[in-house]
Amino acid sequence: MWQIIVPVLVFGVINAVQVDFRPYDHSAELLFNGSDFNHDGIFSRDELEQEFKKYDADGDGRVSRHEYTTYVTTTTPELHDFAHALYDDYDVTGDHHLDHVDYDQYYAKLDADVTRAEFVDYWVKLFQATEHLHGHGHHG
Repeated sequence: MWQIIVPVLVFGVINAVQVDFRPYDHSAELLFNGSDFNHDGIFSRDELEQEFKKYDADGDGRVSRHEYTTYVTTTTPELHDFAHALYDDYDVTGDHHLDHVDYDQYYAKLDADVTRAEFVDYWVKLFQATEHLHGHGHHG
């Protein structure tokens, strides 16, 4: 979900050695803007799948943990632990590969036709829950 998830995390918010996504609502807004490819104010299931295609290094239609975390940490090594936590969140089936089944179930977890507010709310909660992996130990 996100340039769901992390491609947008690797944008301009994280140029320092210490990664800080606070204020979380702002970071989540940036994620939404980067993931809503057609700019219609809805994060669609197709946009979710488009986002994950960039992680599929071998083009087999599945994203392994290695492919995902390598993509994320190549640019921002400080996100190593956070990338693993995100992958666990995306891997709804728990089979250690992300594919259309995970995307369907992950999207259902978010809600059908995800609005900006729903997207931001989800990401703020996720940032807070994983703050120990990317933040300074404070809630924001």
